[in-house]
Amino acid sequence: MKNNMKNDYNGGKKLSMKQSILWNSWGSMFYLGCQWLLTILVVRISGVDDAGLLSLAMSVSNIWYSLAVYGMRNFQVSDTNEKYSNGLYISSRIITSSTALFGCIAYTLVLSYSWEQKICIIIYFIYKISEALFDVFAGIYQKMWRLDYVGKSLTIRGVLTLGTFSLALFLSGNLVLTLLIMTVCCLLSVCLYDIHFAGKITDIKICWDKPKLMELLIECFPLVVYTMLSTAIGTIPRLFIERYLGNYKLGIYGSVATPTLIIQMGATYIFNPFVTLFAERYHQKNKKGFLNALFLCSSAVAGLAVTGVIGGKLFGKWGLELLLGEEVASHSELLIPLILCTVLTAFAWLLCGVLTAIRNFKGLVAGNAAAVAVSYISSIVMVRRYDMQGGSAALALATVVEIILLSLCLAKSVHDNFAVNEHTENWK
Repeated sequence: MKNNMKNDYNGGKKLSMKQSILWNSWGSMFYLGCQWLLTILVVRISGVDDAGLLSLAMSVSNIWYSLAVYGMRNFQVSDTNEKYSNGLYISSRIITSSTALFGCIAYTLVLSYSWEQKICIIIYFIYKISEALFDVFAGIYQKMWRLDYVGKSLTIRGVLTLGTFSLALFLSGNLVLTLLIMTVCCLLSVCLYDIHFAGKITDIKICWDKPKLMELLIECFPLVVYTMLSTAIGTIPRLFIERYLGNYKLGIYGSVATPTLIIQMGATYIFNPFVTLFAERYHQKNKKGFLNALFLCSSAVAGLAVTGVIGGKLFGKWGLELLLGEEVASHSELLIPLILCTVLTAFAWLLCGVLTAIRNFKGLVAGNAAAVAVSYISSIVMVRRYDMQGGSAALALATVVEIILLSLCLAKSVHDNFAVNEHTENWK
């Protein structure tokens, strides 16, 4: 009740579902586009070496970012009975982000990176913390059906990120200074926009109720384990490319991989809305509806795969040269394997979404843990043997293992769940 007290206060009126989805889609696509342009601009303005440095900072930060967000967003927005208050979600995010920052700093200082690499990683992770803080406020907006605030906030963040990065890097030529300026601006965006407007539509007073905080963190723990493992699968091959082949080749690899993100994110925009549908049909024992939805999503991912491979084959080298220059385009042979890895990852994410919807957390964690082990072992062998292509081979092998294990877990859950309903119908 407390969170609805400000519902009619100063802009607290809910939007229609269509308006909310449109605002959220616009903001998400715009922000994704700005993030994608960063990887293009760093090559164009500063060269491949700095692109490798940025790619390393992104790769390391993504692992610790998983701990910071704690896999809590879907849990938060589905907490319709308000078991936990907004203040508890905010305080839990402060705790998880602080813990992740400490872990990232310790990890970075222990490993044998150069001081420039270490500083870039730490600063970029603080930038990712601004994203983690925004994420919890976005969850508050979503529960209030005010996704217009999410869309506007993402637009502001995108403009700030792209504008400060490109201008600072062009004027200074220094990646460390550029990341620092970008990070400060994005932290200010959270303070001046998200905290301000969230406070106008609902109660966001921070709550430090230790028993409730522990209860929340424990309940969401399987989700953070899965999220960290899932992120590590794709990050590990890049870390070994940097270790064995150096910053330059990581920069090349990361730059060629950049356009493939469009396929991966496009797939998630297709099947994410179905996650709720999977949960409903699973619990309603509607086997036909459940399998039809799974077939539809799988077909969409397969369609993207075919389109991506054909597009990469026909326009890959030309597109890379247009966006990233001749130096990167000369390594266009990396593109098709990376597109295939992206499609495999998208399909694995689909299976992860379905297992989350049906609450099979054990299968979710086990499948991703096995894939991490395969990613690590195969990266050691394949990157040394096959150079940059070895990174893609290791990622593909790990993701195939993940898909097989997740599919087996899903098949067992589906059989057990719908068998009860089938036996009941047979008795009738």
